[in-house]
Amino acid sequence: MAMELVQPNEEIRTEPRDDLAVMLTGGGARAAYQVGVIKGLARHFPDLRFQIITGVSAGAINAIFLAAHDGPLRESADDLANLWCSLECRHVFRPNYAALLPFRTAFKAILPPRMSKRPHGLLNAGPLAETLRGAYHCPIRNQPIDGIRRNLARGDLKAVGLIGLDYTTGQSVRWTQGRDIDAFEGPNRRSVQTEITVEHVLASASLPFVFPAVKIEQRWYGDGGIRLAAPLSSAVHLGARRILAMSTGYQRTPDEANTPVLHGYPPAAQIMGQLINAIFLDVIDEDVTRMERMNEMISKLDASQRNGFKAIDLFVMRPSLDLGRLAGEHEKYLPRNMKLLTRALGTRETESPDFISMLMFEPHYTTALIKLGENDVASRLDEFRLFLGEPAAAISAV
Repeated sequence: MAMELVQPNEEIRTEPRDDLAVMLTGGGARAAYQVGVIKGLARHFPDLRFQIITGVSAGAINAIFLAAHDGPLRESADDLANLWCSLECRHVFRPNYAALLPFRTAFKAILPPRMSKRPHGLLNAGPLAETLRGAYHCPIRNQPIDGIRRNLARGDLKAVGLIGLDYTTGQSVRWTQGRDIDAFEGPNRRSVQTEITVEHVLASASLPFVFPAVKIEQRWYGDGGIRLAAPLSSAVHLGARRILAMSTGYQRTPDEANTPVLHGYPPAAQIMGQLINAIFLDVIDEDVTRMERMNEMISKLDASQRNGFKAIDLFVMRPSLDLGRLAGEHEKYLPRNMKLLTRALGTRETESPDFISMLMFEPHYTTALIKLGENDVASRLDEFRLFLGEPAAAISAV
């Protein structure tokens, strides 16, 4: 099933509709699917506006683009789609060959200085930094993104939040910027009110071992999905009562889940793909289940017994096709050096190479994902109309 709609009760629908949040999860190049969903929503709901925007990992890239863009959602969606459709691997990363060189430390004395310097990831994210600086119109390092400031000042945006992992403490860190923000702390998480920069986006999207950690002030940060137990809570603490969560994880049917996608010993790419899915995608399913149970419990309590707890209207959007399988069909478009790397890891030995889908920053693939997202929205318009609270007349007129 491509989407889920949780309707806690009718009480929510009588309140002002200024509490809508979008939560964008990770998935590397698969985040192009989110762009298609946004395009589909903008086409069918041209007046739609997200007051609260949160993102993690690759979803942080889309989240900040939306938060910083001037103009209506349709214009933002078109510009974001144009960005993704023009992306190639060289605009996002370049291989760190020194990291692949065995016994590099032992040969440090005879290696050129560029190769003897310790690499910080399999891939260099310098091209992505340059791409984002252009997309956000923010050319200076550690410079706050002006578009977010403007949208907050105009009232077009209430709050934006990104999630990263502080490697120096092991805490999940939530960077927030906006109005009327609720600070939330915990033993393994902390909230920091700040002005979002390109560095925050790079840190949130820095997949461990693959991309280097990012230094912000005096600490090093990595991908926020690593220790993220409750991805929806960030939007709730920023004031959301309705959350549209966009996942890039395909929900397999029972038959698909029980069918092996490879035979023999699993290659490195298959193991890495399962690990990535467990860390970055499965957690949204667990959090959705928790929120559903909480909504059910709250709905059974009298208003006087709820102690400030409020039910959350939740809509989860998922791709209707396996994006890993789709990546396998487009693997031929990868640059030669990337094909050599991914094939060495065994991506051709599995029918659903999820690992390669993370790195498939190629127009053929991202364009297909954007189209899929648009089609998935069109196929579920009635559920979206119900979730967004459109009048009954608007629903019956379609």
